[in-house]
Amino acid sequence: MLNVDVNNTASGDAKKSLNLIIDAMKMKSQFLREVNPSTEEEMKKVFESIFYARKYYDQVLTQVGTTTFSKALDTLRNQGLSYQERVTKFLDMVKGKDNEDLEDMAREIIHYLYPDQFPLWTRWIWNPKRNTGSINYVLKENLNLKSPEEFFSSVDELKKILDIFGLSAGDYYPTSVFLVYAYVRYLDYTTHLAVDKKAAGLIPTHLTTTALVMGLKPYIKVIKLAHT
Repeated sequence: MLNVDVNNTASGDAKKSLNLIIDAMKMKSQFLREVNPSTEEEMKKVFESIFYARKYYDQVLTQVGTTTFSKALDTLRNQGLSYQERVTKFLDMVKGKDNEDLEDMAREIIHYLYPDQFPLWTRWIWNPKRNTGSINYVLKENLNLKSPEEFFSSVDELKKILDIFGLSAGDYYPTSVFLVYAYVRYLDYTTHLAVDKKAAGLIPTHLTTTALVMGLKPYIKVIKLAHT
């Protein structure tokens, strides 16, 4: 899947790029586990690590403040609560104009806090209201998910299949990359249909865009800097 795709990496080493993404995911997990945003700058770093949520930073800072946001973050770390209870309590404390994005933010943070327990779940992976998302690209024909339980079950089955083919890490990191990558390739396909072929050559590679959508750019920069 990776090596035959000319749009994977600028260097042509897809496996190296994939390993870099997973290393960045581990670094992001460590950051979200340890961060205690008592200052505006620390709170801003949390939002910058969630690609689609950064635009809500000023709004949440004004309406909620660092203290309440820090408590909301602790709610997502609370293993005494169920998955949905954590998301609901987070949304009760962190309100914004687009609750769907903030709900995705809560789910994404939970994934990075506990990647061995929970897969990444955002609307572009599965949107239960519209029954859309990249999970549908790997489901059997005419099979529709009807509940979060079915979604988690299907992702778990996908994880087992990826394990068989060598993408095994004991957690959901590779599965999350696979699902976001599938989403990015779909967008790339539709974009190439809509733009001139010469302009399409300026579009970032698939794995580059995958890293961008997953909010990993800051961590990849740190890793690359450490290797120079």
